[in-house]
Amino acid sequence: MSGFFVWLPDAPRPDSAAVATSLAHALRVHDGQGTAWWHADELVVGVLELGTDADVAARYAPVSSADGTRLFWLVGEVYAADQWADVSASTSRTASFRRRVAAACETDASATRTMRALDGDFVAMQWDRRTHTLTLWTDRFGSIPVFRGAAPGALVLASGVRGVLAAPGMRTDPDVDALREAVSYGGFRLGARTNVRAASLLGAAQCLVASTSSPPATQRWWHWRDIPPQHPRSMTQAVEELHSLWRDAVSERLDGLARPGQTLSGGLDSRAILAEAAPRLPAWHALTYGIAGCDDARIAERAARAAGASWTFMPLYRGGDPAWLDERLSHVQHTDGLIELGDLMHAEALPWVRQHTDALVSGYIGDAVIGPTFNAIATPGDVLAALPYYGGALGEPEESARVRAEGMLAALGGAAARFALFDDKLPQSTNFCHGALWRPYVRVRRPFLANRFFEFAQGLTADWRNGQRLQAHWLRHCYPALFTAIPNQKTGVPLGAPRWQWQLARVRRVAARTTRRLLATAGVPLAPRSRNFTDDASAWRAPGPRAQIRSLLLAPDALHHGVFSVGAVAQVLGEWERDAAAPAQVIGALVVFEHYHRGLAAHLAAARSAGRTPRAPSGILPFADTAPESTS
Repeated sequence: MSGFFVWLPDAPRPDSAAVATSLAHALRVHDGQGTAWWHADELVVGVLELGTDADVAARYAPVSSADGTRLFWLVGEVYAADQWADVSASTSRTASFRRRVAAACETDASATRTMRALDGDFVAMQWDRRTHTLTLWTDRFGSIPVFRGAAPGALVLASGVRGVLAAPGMRTDPDVDALREAVSYGGFRLGARTNVRAASLLGAAQCLVASTSSPPATQRWWHWRDIPPQHPRSMTQAVEELHSLWRDAVSERLDGLARPGQTLSGGLDSRAILAEAAPRLPAWHALTYGIAGCDDARIAERAARAAGASWTFMPLYRGGDPAWLDERLSHVQHTDGLIELGDLMHAEALPWVRQHTDALVSGYIGDAVIGPTFNAIATPGDVLAALPYYGGALGEPEESARVRAEGMLAALGGAAARFALFDDKLPQSTNFCHGALWRPYVRVRRPFLANRFFEFAQGLTADWRNGQRLQAHWLRHCYPALFTAIPNQKTGVPLGAPRWQWQLARVRRVAARTTRRLLATAGVPLAPRSRNFTDDASAWRAPGPRAQIRSLLLAPDALHHGVFSVGAVAQVLGEWERDAAAPAQVIGALVVFEHYHRGLAAHLAAARSAGRTPRAPSGILPFADTAPESTS
């Protein structure tokens, strides 16, 4: 499922078809997405997905209760469920599965139990025709972003901010506080903010209840503190249980795929997917992108060869100066300005992804789930360092940032401090990229977020993930061909290598840099080894991109003039141009914010223009509950 929208006015309106058409047009990224929408009483629900309109209408049609008083939609996928052994990604897209879930959600308590049992990337919705009440649930990780806004006399929800803003009467005033947050915290906004004041993010594991007679109310149905503690008896037992859960997670997420693939780095997370998934299928496609000759490319190629997978390397910043920048900026509206310029590098891979795969099996945040990342988070200062927090002329004052971090920890309700990053950083760094960038083109599946795998890994004490290095024991023992000899990009040595090998690798890197400097002084330059797979320091400062960035940020009508003191952005821009070590995320966030708002009005105008030729609904309810079975 690549998009959805909900329009709930206070009373039935004659323009509902026009509104549905506008919202669908605003959310559509390319012509390969079909659209279906249904109209029940005041409510409109729409879905966008790859395929024809008829395909989408059959695949996601709502089901009704036996007495016709409740309607139920489930968009997205469910891979497993605690109480049902026969659930798969394919069966979860059938009407019979939706009926099963709907029947299990008859009361608030049973609905909460059901949502806790579902392992998937989904949004579920129920409409009670007796009380004219909509209930919407996001999955426990908020995998499919849900944005909300209050239009005049109506509630609007959508998988993209633009789907909210295309509703009648919605304002598009920039949220300048969101810009301040983005330049302060690694390019990310925190909590529910978007780049527009009128739209906010609903969040993970949320239940929203809205009716035509009362304002919406939300409640979290699952908390990080609900993760049960795990106490393995030995390393052997821990490895066995972890590996069994991992194999299940990967198997469940390969269901129904004809041409799955992955992006492959030189790290551990994507290699763990490669090790388990590639042998299961006749063909497995892996793509690595970056700077030619970088460590990631060299290591990924070795790993793909060891796994028998096909491997492609794609250089970043392709097409010359400034074609790569134009390519990234062309995706700003479709990602709602929520992915800063550096992370938009993933958009450069879209042509290959569309050609070679029907799904990406993603390893993002795997090290945060089972590895040592975030294990040491304990204080507000730790949270700020991990976000990361940038001070400087544009950043939020350090004292204010610390107060904010304290609030993030307090909101956890007693859960471990590391979950502040799971709440406020990882949804933006992963869900927005997956949801807004990848999902309109291919399915996205993330085995590290399988419920049982995640709960086992995060139910362990930090010592298991850090001091005892369970991740290293697991991967070396279960996948020796890919982990005992091939180095980890972060360290330059294989996983589990003793500390002295790490130190030796550092000494060799320092010696190599010294040798290159001496040879350069003698007139014999050597190309530097690239540990990092990006080179924003050089590419962004090339004449074309540099001119575009300066023109956008120094324009007299730039929006940041309403946020920062006169000359502050020019000062930061100048410092960044002179210092290759300056954080590129600050510049990337500024660029995307300005570019987004300059193009937003035209994007929404085109969507509303489409609404002047409204499309008929896929179903006008009430209708017979005869939604066809489909596993496509």
